[in-house]
Formats: sequence, structure tokens, C-alpha cells
Amino acid sequence: MATELQTNLIQRIAMGDVLRRRSVQHGNDEAVVDFVAGERRAIRYCDLNEQANRFVWAMREQGLKQGDTVAIIGENSPQFLVALAGCFKAGFTAFPINYLQSPDDLAYVMEHSGASALLADNSLHPIAAGLLDSASAKEVDDIIIDDNDTAVIMYTSGTTSRPKGVMLSHKAIYLSTLNGAVTLGARAGEFNSLSVLPLFHITALMFALTCVHLGSKIVLMKAFDPQQALDLMESESVNFAILLPLMWRALLASPGCRERDFSKLKFGLYGMAPMDGATLKTLKEVFECDFILGSGQTEIAAGCTFFQDKWIGLKEGNYWGDGSICCDQAVMDDQGNLLPPGEVGEIVWRGPQVMTGYYKNQDATEEAQAFGWHHSGDLGYIDEDNQLCFVDRKKDIIKTGGENVSSVLVESTVLSVPGVANVAVFGVPHPRWGEAVVAAVLVEPGAEVSQDDVVACCKNQLGGYQVPKKVVVLEAFPMTATGKVKKNEIRDAHAHLFESLGTV
Repeated sequence: MATELQTNLIQRIAMGDVLRRRSVQHGNDEAVVDFVAGERRAIRYCDLNEQANRFVWAMREQGLKQGDTVAIIGENSPQFLVALAGCFKAGFTAFPINYLQSPDDLAYVMEHSGASALLADNSLHPIAAGLLDSASAKEVDDIIIDDNDTAVIMYTSGTTSRPKGVMLSHKAIYLSTLNGAVTLGARAGEFNSLSVLPLFHITALMFALTCVHLGSKIVLMKAFDPQQALDLMESESVNFAILLPLMWRALLASPGCRERDFSKLKFGLYGMAPMDGATLKTLKEVFECDFILGSGQTEIAAGCTFFQDKWIGLKEGNYWGDGSICCDQAVMDDQGNLLPPGEVGEIVWRGPQVMTGYYKNQDATEEAQAFGWHHSGDLGYIDEDNQLCFVDRKKDIIKTGGENVSSVLVESTVLSVPGVANVAVFGVPHPRWGEAVVAAVLVEPGAEVSQDDVVACCKNQLGGYQVPKKVVVLEAFPMTATGKVKKNEIRDAHAHLFESLGTV
């Protein structure tokens, strides 16, 4: 009769098993490529698996045991992936740290996580060169891992409150990564990925693991450089790249971009911010591949809804698309009623990708799981083709003169003004309107954009109450590590714009 461990090994969903399988099926294929001082380094799947095994045995010798949390702080590197895979194999909870947070938030998440160990860039190399070399490379198959055991804890950015620790199970990550492959129609060995976004971010992490599922090559970049990214797309036969819209625009603006060979590129993914139609059209012409918008959040293990290439140009608005094969997608009112097509409400999801909960925060967990759905905090509606259209964050809706204004709608309009590189639209107190619509813009180098230019464009495309009452030009936007504008900081800095008009 099989033991409990043997039965578990037969049936379980465990992320550490994925790398072991690839080491058998794709052992001599390159798994990870990076560049140090211009020198190309490559690690095969068999070697990556062996290093992950050595990591486990070395960490056990240091006293770590199953269930312990291991914090990982570092740039995109093979060692980061070795540590991550080792945590999966050993049943440790991996805790990738966003090291670009404020020092105060960094201290908070480290204490709150209760991490038993911290691995940092400077320590990863000696671990690999010293402890790992002497540690056993024996496969780790001596522990029971339950599908719902926490594999990763990731802290959401705390723009209005302390960061919250999102607990993601082995099952959630496993299905999310397979979901990405199925949604994109990717095939094994044909998903060589350019990994530019930081691996401490859920999107970058999930698509790197999707790459592992498919036995393909992860090409790591520590920082985004347009020319280097274009070089790697050619030289490394990249099939897939996920970049922020501003990064895709930077590629288009790079000298010689249109003369390169992108024949291997099959999918271009973008997210975190809207992309205007003209840019998407140019991207499709230059890269000659499908472009897909992926949306989701950390709490649902990254991508759960995708706006497919076939809809580009056919639908106007900030569309997020259809729910993925692993997710139910709906819109709900504040009383828990699901709404019919066309009605605006909170976007909700459910499915096996959803987080287990917020670490040490039961109240927030219960709030997020009200009425049996995961609540996103975003507003939207579903159209007649079952395509989800995002309206705004609940907290970013501007209430002016009795009307609700979507900041995202205004932003997409302002982005169409020639010379505007980026925009943030928000509401500030106003003595007459309650809130006034304000647009902060960044201007492209060498361009000139005035308030009249922005207002004229908005008047042509929007209702009068949606037109910004004030346009401010900034030299830079405060940004998160993942390329999102910290709109709350800009809003706070301009909260007194209309004080001179009277009591607010």
C-alpha cells in the first residue's frame, strides 16, 4: 500500500515539480540567459534543477524547514530563479521583495512577513558558489505538499494604507501559469520570453514560470534599455515579450527599429496602462505579431482577463476583454447582485487562481471575498460580446457637479494630444463643483503642449463636465516599481489648486 507521501507525489499540484519535469524533458535546452558585463551566460534546465536542489539541502542545513518564509531581494538574475524554485521544492514560502518601496514600507513588510531568512543579491552568489557546491544535488521528493499550501506571499503596493500580504497557493500559481500558455496559444519550446519587468512583480513572475512550464528560454534584463531589448529580441529568438506601453513606444522610437528581424516574435503583451489605437496599429505593422492586453492583480495571480488582438480597432474604450479559462468574470453592485450587460459595477472574479487571503489580515480578506466573489476594487461593465470594459478604480472616480467622471476615459483622450507622453487625471476640491477634473501631463522631449491644446481635444471628444478645469505640466511623475503612476501623490500635491475661489 502506498504511503501518504507516495500518494501525495502521485496526485499533487506543486510548483517545484514543474522544474523537475522540464529537467527531464528539456534537460539540455537553455532555461535562463542573462548578461554580465556584456558576457552572455546560459543555464540549462538540468543545471537549473540541480542548483535548486542544492539550494534546498543547503538551506535545510542552515535550519530552515517546510512552512518557513524566505524573503528574496534582488534584481532579475538566474540566482533569483534558483532561490524561487528551491523554495517551491522545499515547501518554503517564497517572499519576493519589492526593494523599490519606501524604507518604512520595506521595514514593515519584512517584520509583518515573519520571514525566517533573507536572501539578498550580495549573498546569493556566495551561497551558490560555496554552500550550494557542497550541498547534495539529490532530488527533493521527501515532503508532502498540499495544493493549497502557500507557495508565494507578495505584498501589494500600499498607496493609501499599509501593504497587504497576498497569499498564493501552489494550485493558484500552477493554474495561472498554464492559463497564460493556453490563452496565448503558446506551444512547448516556443515561448522564449524577454523578462524586463522585475521578478518581484506578479506579472513578470507568472510569465517567467509560464516559460518554465513550456520548456522555453527566459531572457533576463536587469533594467529596460530599448536598444538592448531590440538586440535581444533578434539574437535570442524571442517569441514573447511583456512590456509597459511606454516601453513599447520607446522601442518604436529607437533608431533602426523598423529594419530589424522580428520574425520569431509571436506575442506582444502590454498592461498597467492604456495603449492608444495609433500606437497599437504601428506596433502590429513593425513587429508583425498579435498584441494582447493582459489585466488582473496580485490577488488573482496576475492575468485573469485578456483583450485579444482580434478586437483591436473594433471596440472603443478601455477594454480588458474576456475572462480567462480559469476565471469567472462578472460585475456586481454594492448589495452583491450580479449586473446585466451594459451596467457599471465592481469587477469581481472567482476561480482557482484567487488568493487564499491576506496574510494576518482576516478583515481585509473577508471584505475582498464578500458574496462569494473576489472583489477587485475596480469599476467596469460587460458589453454584448462578453468583453469587460474598465471604467475606473472605485477610489479614482471624480464626482463633479453631480456627475461621475472616469479618470481613465479622460486620460485616454488626453493621450491622443500630439506631444503628450503620459497623463494622470484626478479630482481636487472645488467650491462650486465639489471636485474639479485636473490633468497632469508629461510632454515628449522637444514638444510643446498647452492647456488650450488639451482642453480643445477634450471638448471635441468628451462631454463638458468631463473636460479638465486645469492642466498642469510636470517634469516627471512619481512611479511605482512596476510602472504605475502614483496618482495619489500628484493629487495630494495639487489639492489646493482652487482654494483661491472660495471655501472648499
